[in-house]
Amino acid sequence: MVSLKNVASKFLKGHHNTAVFALTTKCNCKCIMCGMYKNPPELMEFEDVKKVLKFLAENKFIVVYFTGGEPTLHPNIVEIVEFADRLGLATSLTTNGTLTKNQLKGLKDAGLMLLSVSIDHWNPEICEKIRGVKGIMQKQEEAILYAKKIGLKVYALVYINPWLVVDGIEKIIDYVNFNLGAPIGFCYPTQSEVNTFKLYGDFYNNELNKKLRDSVEKILKLKKLGYNILNVGTYLEDILSSNKTRNFYCKGGENVFYIDWHGDVYPCFLRGKLFNIFRDKPKILRNVKCDDCFINCFREPSLLPQIFRSPKLLVKEAMYFFKVKNMII
Repeated sequence: MVSLKNVASKFLKGHHNTAVFALTTKCNCKCIMCGMYKNPPELMEFEDVKKVLKFLAENKFIVVYFTGGEPTLHPNIVEIVEFADRLGLATSLTTNGTLTKNQLKGLKDAGLMLLSVSIDHWNPEICEKIRGVKGIMQKQEEAILYAKKIGLKVYALVYINPWLVVDGIEKIIDYVNFNLGAPIGFCYPTQSEVNTFKLYGDFYNNELNKKLRDSVEKILKLKKLGYNILNVGTYLEDILSSNKTRNFYCKGGENVFYIDWHGDVYPCFLRGKLFNIFRDKPKILRNVKCDDCFINCFREPSLLPQIFRSPKLLVKEAMYFFKVKNMII
């Protein structure tokens, strides 16, 4: 199975690329911030998935992040993770929490390196309003607790929604860190209807936008205090920066890519198609320094190819990393 030692070795050999791979549109939730469930139910067949994973392994990818829809609705999800692991790819998967205990055990045995379970609030009624599913919060809690029990590295992935910024971001951090005993990571809200991944930010007025900024400030403050927050510290600093001098830039289309269930490859959720893995010659962008959004799926992995080029950035992030190293290692 792929270990952190394997990942570090490949990283030092120049393997810096990350793929956000949407295996299917199928989803059993109707989340307010995601338009995936509105798509016709589609998935990439297992044989084609293997072709994509081989392409990644041959082109200096180090991480493949499985998403959807709900990726655990893909009938071959365990075999997919196992195949990626055999190719030496570090695997991560995000679920809405509706997967079974057998699936969790299967994913761990297949070599899944990291699992993130979506959590939206500490109030079950608000969770149900956001996800459109009765009892969803209980399922999410059970998934996190069982993953911990079987030794699978897991954290709660939280979309910064309007209820959180009004009620107080510190409460969700306390709930995840202390009630569930798990690390927490945050998704920055973004509006996108450009390609096959639809996102809805829900921050339309100035008051909510101010509260959003206040929330990010609180996340950064608590991270500095040692709370179990997995977001890259320098990424949070960049969200709050009032000028165009960034710690690092997004490398979407150069080192980070979105791949959908058709095999179409995009720089991110906000850009048009670059190429199709099955039909086209790969088109990779160069010298990308994008600053158009703060979608963490692309911005945070963009740190990898940049961190050793800047001693200042390396020292900064090392200080943040030291506080959460036990959760990652």
